[in-house]
Amino acid sequence: MGIKTDKVVFAVTGTTLLTFLIVSRIGTIWILYPNVLIAIFLLFYSLWQIDEDTSLLSNSAIFGCITVLTYAPMDWLFSWKAHLIAYRDPDFFGNVTTPIAIILNWMVFATLAAYCYQRLVAIFQTRFETESDAPKVGRIATAMLATVITGIGAAVGSIVIYGLGGVHLWLWNALRIDHIPQIASVPIFLPLAFLFTFLLCPYFFGVAGNFLRAQHAGLAGIRCGIFMGAFQFLSFLLFYVSK
Repeated sequence: MGIKTDKVVFAVTGTTLLTFLIVSRIGTIWILYPNVLIAIFLLFYSLWQIDEDTSLLSNSAIFGCITVLTYAPMDWLFSWKAHLIAYRDPDFFGNVTTPIAIILNWMVFATLAAYCYQRLVAIFQTRFETESDAPKVGRIATAMLATVITGIGAAVGSIVIYGLGGVHLWLWNALRIDHIPQIASVPIFLPLAFLFTFLLCPYFFGVAGNFLRAQHAGLAGIRCGIFMGAFQFLSFLLFYVSK
């Protein structure tokens, strides 16, 4: 189930890491656009050509777009009002707002995270729920296991991506609070925020057959975008207030 679609997701993940590695060397935001085009091409290829259920990937794409569209205004507040982040390389609209190339790549990241969670849930349900005497408990357990893996993956991924892009694309902690701990030049409040956000995946998506009712991917994206911005700001405040 989903083997061919998994290969598409692995390919997009690989091109994304390669793209940000190139950005860390060349230092131009325009390099981010080819990665988005590749991701879109592979997404449509999988939806039209792959002879298996691609609903997880299509739902993940909807989730990724809605999540970022919900979060983007908060990022504008972080950069222009709170001065938590400064973007170094201008895009189509200069330094007026968050660069479009970055917003589009965020959609790719959120899509990958959503697919990872939903795919793990499907795998764990197939493997473990049939062995459980309480299917509802089994669904909660598999959802929690999937969300822990997704949350850790999102946190580690944020360290890699923000570390590679931090040289030329953005500067977090623009207020220069010296005592905020960092991992590979990435302020620790970033991976913490992503960890906390994606630990709520069962709330975003719901759990079929349980008190957390299954939700549409669009609604899940709205919830995730709101929590992502809130957790980033609150995680930052933990260090800002304690200075």
